[in-house]
Amino acid sequence: APLSESRDAWRWESLLWLNMGQKIRKGEWIPGKDPLPEVVRERLAFAKQHGIRLVPYVYPSLPFMQNPEWTEWVGQLDGSPKPGGYRTVDTGLRSFQDWFVDQLVAFHKQTDVGGYAFDHWWIAYPESTTSKYAQWYGCRRMLLELRRQCPDLLVDGRQQYHGFGPWTWLGGSYPHPMASDEQPGSFRAFSDLHFSRVSADRTRSRNFWYRVHNFAPVELVPGFMTHQTMRSDRDRVMRRDPYRRADWDYLGWRYSVISSIATAPYNHVVNYIPARKIEEFEAFGEQDKRWFRDWLDWTDENIGVLSKVRPILGQPMIGRCDGTAAIDGDRGFIFLFNPNYRKLDATFDLDESIGLTAGGRFALRQIYPEVGKGRFLLSGPSESGETVKVPMQGASAMVLELVPLPEIIKEPMLLGIVGKASFEDGTLKLSGVEGEPGDIVQAWAHLPGETKEAVHKVIVNGTAIDLEDVFGRGHNVGITLHFAGEPFGKCQQVGVYDSEFADRTFAGEFSVPKRIFDQLAARRKAWPIPYDDEEIEATWNAPHRLLLFVNIADPKEEMEVSMTIDGEPVKVTKAYSSVHPQGGQRTFVGFYADVSSIEPDRRHEVDLSLPELQPGQFQGLFFDNVEPETTGKLRRPTKRDATDK
Repeated sequence: APLSESRDAWRWESLLWLNMGQKIRKGEWIPGKDPLPEVVRERLAFAKQHGIRLVPYVYPSLPFMQNPEWTEWVGQLDGSPKPGGYRTVDTGLRSFQDWFVDQLVAFHKQTDVGGYAFDHWWIAYPESTTSKYAQWYGCRRMLLELRRQCPDLLVDGRQQYHGFGPWTWLGGSYPHPMASDEQPGSFRAFSDLHFSRVSADRTRSRNFWYRVHNFAPVELVPGFMTHQTMRSDRDRVMRRDPYRRADWDYLGWRYSVISSIATAPYNHVVNYIPARKIEEFEAFGEQDKRWFRDWLDWTDENIGVLSKVRPILGQPMIGRCDGTAAIDGDRGFIFLFNPNYRKLDATFDLDESIGLTAGGRFALRQIYPEVGKGRFLLSGPSESGETVKVPMQGASAMVLELVPLPEIIKEPMLLGIVGKASFEDGTLKLSGVEGEPGDIVQAWAHLPGETKEAVHKVIVNGTAIDLEDVFGRGHNVGITLHFAGEPFGKCQQVGVYDSEFADRTFAGEFSVPKRIFDQLAARRKAWPIPYDDEEIEATWNAPHRLLLFVNIADPKEEMEVSMTIDGEPVKVTKAYSSVHPQGGQRTFVGFYADVSSIEPDRRHEVDLSLPELQPGQFQGLFFDNVEPETTGKLRRPTKRDATDK
């Protein structure tokens, strides 16, 4: 299948039908009749040995040569070229439809492929022999007939497929993931330095469109996780040699997995895994593999409840959180996302708006992320109909389990924080309590209904708490906990967001604790990938770097930003989801600076020169590649704490 003989518009025909596509088009190899080449048989045997069924790409729109009638419309056009490119078969002709389905069925029986991925759907030609409707109907008929004859096949639809609506999608397994090509240059990127998160935000946005605007049932909504690698280099040359093999988004991939489960539990398209560069493959540890497999298994185990999933907060957008809920009766799960870098609250009601039909009392237990896993979020067992407000860190996802509670709670219950509670002889003890360094957290202990004795003493992780930090209402006892350490967390912001800010300059101060550099050093040891010059230009690669992100809503490629830290100029780089400036405005996500060499534990002054912006368009200045840390150490409150409180 030489490249020179490809007749499609994209020059990919050499890859089709397990590399047999060119010969099928020319009639030189007939599925089900002619033997497969040894190299193809070896590939199929290898897949079968590993429990994998291959899904070949197939293009319906090619200049198939078995019947001149199928392409004669091209020759009837004045000055038209030979059939090929975008001028190919007329899919409205029934003779072509019947022949094409016969080839698909025969190829499946001969190879036992797991399905087909149909791309290059160039139908609806206005000049062809048949009408646009006939061409669309013909493609849908081919899908339905293939499904009738081979009901267990996966039928994947790609280019143009999403644009033809639900009556087309019902012929396949799901419509086009992301409702566009997965290439970074094919869709408008949300402003984020991690491309797996960008792809996840696009997935949720398009899946909202599929569900709400097109009434697609959840069984058809397409999932998509991780991201596609940009295949063109800085000179816009599409590389066919080993290129950008290291591209795993070490800090963004889990967000994308949760995003796919939250919107499309039936169809997980796993786009990229760390297997193209041997160092990535070897560094991807058993714990990560187990996490990946466990969440896919979790989806299967809970598919009955997840079949009820629905959007609850709108689609992903600047300035708000989004989410979905899957509730069956009085149990289920709530998925929350903050695609913004700044902290925001996700607010929803415990009522029919999330699918809740049962009354009673509930708690919300966190099952993702790992930091804080197992904690109950509500400040007390909540009644049906109450409003829940969940603080969300920037660029984060959260999965909550809705747990019905009995009328009478027999054991003390700790809410708002990780840990366990016990109560005896007027002493409330909290153990295993953890929080982020520098955080001030209000935890609640809900005491059993029969408890009559008042709380006289509170001990947290072995340390007595000043009773001035203890308050309560009835059987709910609140405790203000002050965790030791300097605050610096995920998407740490310099300053605060101002919705009226429209100045051309921004000034702020920051200090980076040494523990953050220890975290980055540990990550470099855990992910020791030798990036080449092309690979390291991706902002999601080399996650041991401390990056400072200038986050602008709807940034324009022609904008310019400059920065100084402590009066010294700092290199500011334009960031693209396509790595290089390709795809135009669609791929530009903003500006960043690598500040990995900044001195820790001292106050620094940063000054930005900004382009002309609308009020509130400047979202803020944020540190990236920092993940949450926890501590069980407490500190005594200060006068500043009282002011903050």
